[in-house]
Amino acid sequence: MPFVPIDFPREVLELPANGMKGWRRIVRNADELQQYWKGKNGSGNVYFTAYGYSETQAPKHHRVDYNTPKIHHFVMDFDCKDFKNRGAEVHFEVPQEEVRRLHQYLQGKNIEHFVWFSGGGFHVWVPFAESINPTSGSELSRVKYSGAMLLNQWEKDIGGLRCNDPTVAFDTSGMIRIPNSYNARRDCWSIPLSSEDLMTLSYDDLQDKAMDAHEGYISMGGEPLEFKIVENQLMTMNDIKPVDLPTISYDDIHILPCLAQAAMGGGNPTDRARYHFVSYLADRFRMFFPAWKVKEEDRMKHVEPIVSICSQQNWVDFDRDYTTMRVSHIVKAGHTHATCASLYNEGLCVGKCNYYDGTGGL
Repeated sequence: MPFVPIDFPREVLELPANGMKGWRRIVRNADELQQYWKGKNGSGNVYFTAYGYSETQAPKHHRVDYNTPKIHHFVMDFDCKDFKNRGAEVHFEVPQEEVRRLHQYLQGKNIEHFVWFSGGGFHVWVPFAESINPTSGSELSRVKYSGAMLLNQWEKDIGGLRCNDPTVAFDTSGMIRIPNSYNARRDCWSIPLSSEDLMTLSYDDLQDKAMDAHEGYISMGGEPLEFKIVENQLMTMNDIKPVDLPTISYDDIHILPCLAQAAMGGGNPTDRARYHFVSYLADRFRMFFPAWKVKEEDRMKHVEPIVSICSQQNWVDFDRDYTTMRVSHIVKAGHTHATCASLYNEGLCVGKCNYYDGTGGL
């Protein structure tokens, strides 16, 4: 019995240790996942989507429909970065102390959780008492909003979680390292931690422990989380409070929280997520002036800096020439960034934030 339900189909990905590109592919059952994982494990970094899905994308059905996840849990990813301070590097003890406080908090509330040392940080899995199965982008956005409100409350109660990557939790298209798999970059294994391990072991101790592969998982806390979705009748933008979402920036360019989750943080974002990301950057570079008010030759000067930002996202299939071609088309055509209503209906909205434009409604 897995620690959370492992549904299918879902997508898997390997990043080889030699730095070559990886590609997503679908696995449709446990046997295919086992075959893929065992064949790759120990030679590279293996990931899978945090969720399985109800549907695949027509007509070829070689990708899942990211708006139809089977949500039994969510994952928090703690790294040696201060995400409240533009991802500034911090010492390992900072995320370690935050995960320890989170663990004690969840223990106190009798909420079941599982913790893995990933090699450079921690993954915290929190299972739900009941499965949630959205079938549309708008339904998925409500789940993401409810999740953001939950994490806001936890952070407030705990006293801050600066090292929790805001692009991971409730990201239904993103990838997460397969628990107990090999970390080729760190030359160690992802390993499950007990409460004693988490609360007492130093980084060096954890690295020593992670030199050997481990199996299984360690349940801590008590009961699965009773996750509540905000009721439909309350879900209008004007009636709800904004969620506190960290701002991710490049120089003076602030990235919308929804686009940060959809297109940043590595992995293999969807084509639509990348399109929205680039369209928003194009708008920002021309200071939100309509395209017709900015000379085409001036707009085209924005292509290279936008491609440069894209190149820093660790997209596993990033190709500079192809990206330059796509960015050039978007910039030349003067595409504008999507409204909040559009992003909400596509399942990308993560909650009413400080950049809400007044359109649509949760």
